[in-house]
Amino acid sequence: MDPGFDRWLTIGFERRVLVVVRTVTTLNRLLDVLTLFSGDHRVQTVFTFDREHPAILGAGVPALLERLGAAVIPWQQAVEAEFDLALAASENDDLHLLRAPVVLLPHGIGHQKYYPESSVVAGLNPQRLMHDGQVVPALIAVAHAEQRDQLREASPEAAERAEVVGDPCLDRLVAGAHRAAEYRTALAGRGKRLVTIASTWGQSSVLGQHPDLPLRLVAELPVDTTTVCAILHPGIAAAHSTWQLDAWLTEAKQAGLLVIPPETGWQTAVTASSCVIGDESSVSLYAAALDLPLLMAGSPSPATVPGSPAAMLAARAGSLAADRPLAAQIDDAIDHHVPGSYEPVAKQAVAVPGQSAELLRAACYRLMKLPEPSTPAEFTSYPVNPAVRTQPVAFLAGIREQGNTDVLVRLPATEVPQQLHHLHVVAHHTRASLRELSAAAIVFTYDTDIDFADWAPAVLKQWPDAQFAALRLADRCLAADRSGRHYELIPASRQVDPLAAVSMLHLGRTYLEFGRNRVSVTIRVR
Repeated sequence: MDPGFDRWLTIGFERRVLVVVRTVTTLNRLLDVLTLFSGDHRVQTVFTFDREHPAILGAGVPALLERLGAAVIPWQQAVEAEFDLALAASENDDLHLLRAPVVLLPHGIGHQKYYPESSVVAGLNPQRLMHDGQVVPALIAVAHAEQRDQLREASPEAAERAEVVGDPCLDRLVAGAHRAAEYRTALAGRGKRLVTIASTWGQSSVLGQHPDLPLRLVAELPVDTTTVCAILHPGIAAAHSTWQLDAWLTEAKQAGLLVIPPETGWQTAVTASSCVIGDESSVSLYAAALDLPLLMAGSPSPATVPGSPAAMLAARAGSLAADRPLAAQIDDAIDHHVPGSYEPVAKQAVAVPGQSAELLRAACYRLMKLPEPSTPAEFTSYPVNPAVRTQPVAFLAGIREQGNTDVLVRLPATEVPQQLHHLHVVAHHTRASLRELSAAAIVFTYDTDIDFADWAPAVLKQWPDAQFAALRLADRCLAADRSGRHYELIPASRQVDPLAAVSMLHLGRTYLEFGRNRVSVTIRVR
């Protein structure tokens, strides 16, 4: 660092920490660790990445660092300057060039995968951990003693630097487990379930095996009881491009799919999930460690280390049958989940749950030769990330018989065939497609600035097959039919979308089962 820059500083810090970023995934991991330095004015943190030798899946790093507002220095400057500590979550940068004690962390939960077409365990490559006969990292963080044994087989010298420090991300997830309902409300909406697709990259992943699964889930799960979200490994967009991934997901997103940004928010989505559909990945392991209902939808990956926690979980968890209707399988996974069933896997993945902050902070301050802060070392929960998702502009609504009960079901209007009685289309008056509006029995708006008395007959004239025009308000819905009669519809529960009451009116019902609850509607003729 240029000494002349010091005269411009405000805080008289005592130690410099360098964060070496290789991918968005590694940055996510390192940001967890950096919370251990929050509030310590003695420590200044700067970031770097090797722009000349980027990772194959390294797209997105510069933009994310810019959004964080982090101090970033070029790689060449980073290797020429002295630091008191360097943090990395990949051994694939030239860490031996750094003039600082290096703490190397895994970029997932432990070491579960081989490098592609290799027998080298990712994160434990002896050719990168050693340089000129010397071990490069001052500390190699592992989550379980068996991972140290893995390393000892590959590099006995490097294994001497390994310390079991647990898993920072898991400890932060556990610290926020009590906030699951809060997270779920922010992401899914009050009273709804959150079904999460968690896909790693590669052809064995959920998305690699079932690229149509996001669309099928939003098309088959009722919008009034369930929100579907997707946690997609940053490597997918890095390989295909963000534009291409968005294009592939366009229809699903228009139908209500919530895609979690790769740089933030996936942790709260996992915690909030009512069911996770995963593959042999760290996110699936985190879901299992949180004791969540889990279905596997990827295929066995040749990259998964045999006997690893990821392999154990794949053998233990139930599988999603993509050739069968999805809703019943998800209901069954949630209703018949046995608490504690994944505990052996979680114990095999992380040996010291809840202790990572204490162990890792002590190690980092020891290497910086700086006394630890007097406050307890702990990881805080992840902040709430409000959802940014598209509301469907057209619905398919109808009756599904469940035993002796009629259930009102509303699904996003997609090309996926639906088997419902009294099926009818509900379409937004401007945002729905011409085909949806031409087939609509109910045409609606959210625009409270309209004069409903004038708007409704005009809409019914424009769309002669529509039976009702409707204005959705916060807690009720106004509707008008072709006879000129006006209605005020008030659902008994505020968790019910008032627009659904118009479907009940269309069906001639004043109450129906709605999800798993019976909901009545008060109908006032105006």
